[in-house]
Amino acid sequence: MLKKPVTINVQRQVAPAVGITQAAYPVSQDLKAPLLLELFRRNILRQALVFTRTKHRANRLAQFLDRNRVPCERIHGNRSQAQRTEALEGFKSGRYKVLVATDIAARGIDVTALGHVINFDVPGQPEDYIHRVGRTARAELTGDAITFVAPDEENDLRAIERAISKRLPRITVPDFDYAQKPAEKLEIPIQERIAAIRARKAEDRARAKAKAERRGAGATPARSAPAARPQPRRTNAPASPNRGAAPPRGRRRP
Repeated sequence: MLKKPVTINVQRQVAPAVGITQAAYPVSQDLKAPLLLELFRRNILRQALVFTRTKHRANRLAQFLDRNRVPCERIHGNRSQAQRTEALEGFKSGRYKVLVATDIAARGIDVTALGHVINFDVPGQPEDYIHRVGRTARAELTGDAITFVAPDEENDLRAIERAISKRLPRITVPDFDYAQKPAEKLEIPIQERIAAIRARKAEDRARAKAKAERRGAGATPARSAPAARPQPRRTNAPASPNRGAAPPRGRRRP
């Protein structure tokens, strides 16, 4: 109904901080965890905040790093407030080299002089990318933001590049075997996870049934009712007239 309408938007354009050095590391999904471990072994990384897409991947990555002697903790929606606080304090004090987090749980993370932020998974929204990398280069300091990019995540990375008006340089790590076969997969297929859950529940039911059967077999048998006392036989003979009567006073019984 208006003639020549105009929309004016004065919202500030959100962009990463000036002091952040951004780069993309092309790598397959199965080799993301080994590549992260290699960066620590080469001292390219000393301490890093690592973002994953899901809570399951955060748990699996933390377990992988722990097994390979990289002290780490995790923060996500399934962790209690006390666990989150302990993890963040341990990361700030240097007790943990890695803090693995999801986007939902990372909103309140503020670490001074954080040198590296790792996008283990490319975020689906450019705003999430800007929020993640904004954890570093705070208070006019400098920091590095590294994004591991699998082939199926290239479209999400291009959307981020359009949002920040910058193409991230692609970097490959020298002498890293990009053709290796990892000993274990970080992401367990959903079908295998469902099968494992069903098998675990079946085992729980079998144990509960066996326990109930053992409890029933060891129960004390119920007591049988006491036998009835035999009743005296009745006869048709007439009762004696003096039977049961008290003897007369002053007269001695014969």
